[in-house]
Amino acid sequence: MLQSVTILQKNVSLSEVNLVLYDSREISESELVGKKFLYEEEKDHGNDIVPYFVHCVQRESRDHETRVSRTRESWTKLLLLIIRSFLVLSWLPKIALGSLHSVLVKRFDYSSSALQQLLLRITQIETLEEEVREQKRTLLSGRLLTMIVVDILTGITVACIISHYASVNDIYTYFCSWTKLLAGSVERLLQWLSGVPAGLKLNQPLTQALSAFFSYHVHLWRLYLELADPLLRSLAWVLVWLGMCGASVQVAILSDLLDLATLHLYCFYVYGARIHMLQISLLGSQWRAFRGRKWNPLKQRVDSHDKGGHVSLTRVLTAVVFTLVIFLLPTTTIYYLVFVLLRVGLNLMRGAMSLTVWLLNINPLYLVLLNLSASNRVKGDIYFSTVSAPEVNKHSVCPVAAPLVLHLHTWPTALSEVLVHAHTDDFPPKPSPDWKLIFSSIMFGENLL
Repeated sequence: MLQSVTILQKNVSLSEVNLVLYDSREISESELVGKKFLYEEEKDHGNDIVPYFVHCVQRESRDHETRVSRTRESWTKLLLLIIRSFLVLSWLPKIALGSLHSVLVKRFDYSSSALQQLLLRITQIETLEEEVREQKRTLLSGRLLTMIVVDILTGITVACIISHYASVNDIYTYFCSWTKLLAGSVERLLQWLSGVPAGLKLNQPLTQALSAFFSYHVHLWRLYLELADPLLRSLAWVLVWLGMCGASVQVAILSDLLDLATLHLYCFYVYGARIHMLQISLLGSQWRAFRGRKWNPLKQRVDSHDKGGHVSLTRVLTAVVFTLVIFLLPTTTIYYLVFVLLRVGLNLMRGAMSLTVWLLNINPLYLVLLNLSASNRVKGDIYFSTVSAPEVNKHSVCPVAAPLVLHLHTWPTALSEVLVHAHTDDFPPKPSPDWKLIFSSIMFGENLL
């Protein structure tokens, strides 16, 4: 028990003394406490002594760790060696993959999910290397390391399971058969549309012409698969080995293969959307012309259109064109709606895969386990409780002038706050559909899905 206190050779009354009981590990092992109670050297912490107290405890703990953490340094050096070896081997593939991704985006307006995931994985490992090099035992480095290890182990497990039941050639054969089955289903759908689909009376010459046009594209797609068979078979081996980089890469590869197998359906959707919106545009222009108005593209408004004696002839011609378009519109609309439904269904599947890749990339398993185990690393709140007077004074010589004894407690931070703290730009944003763009694309066709 405290008997006396002397400061600058002067005795201080024990009633003016506060004793704080605390566990130094709870403060030194938590990085959230230091973030919440930030210490500033220029600031006078006389009225707010908690940041200074936390700073002193963590500083003493760091000085102590530098003397006793020899084993930890050896493991850190081994991990740093492994990460740097991977980065040395991946710098050339990173340049090649980045160049290929840039070409696909600029020339073909296509973003490959597999290329994005591979580049993101290399960036995540670079961030982890920086954290380990600076010997920062942060929540971010632990989360990144756990996420990468779990992702790679899951990918290796899936690859082993698949290779146990089938070879790469079997997988490619299954992909080709599934693609041909899809092409056959599209042909049957086109044959159904060329007749009387769901009892709808369509324009027979137009629907037969559209059916023949799209069926020819299906034939070209099958011919393309047969000609590209050696290249695609070699590519299958590369994709399987790339899948060893993690389950997220495997799902991203499946997303790209889905786009490759349904490329003809995307072309059908583009054709249907353009034809349908061309007819809608013709209906609007002919309706304005029939009423003696026209669209002024320079002033972006509708102006009056007066041609004197030619007004009656113009109205007759516009009425004829308007009638032709209005009678052909139901046929093209049916094709457009069918292809829109197919496109939306494929986008939903691709969105589900993108969501899976995002979940694998933000894996919060490390933080969840720390939170469930009430680890000191996720404790960020501090509160004090007083120790009862009988417990303090039972051994005191002077029970009247006794110090105020406080017990410092730490409280785990909410998991949502921990997730925000252990976050970096290397984590991809959550894929969320733009419903406004989707509905406007379906209704007006100005932007393609």
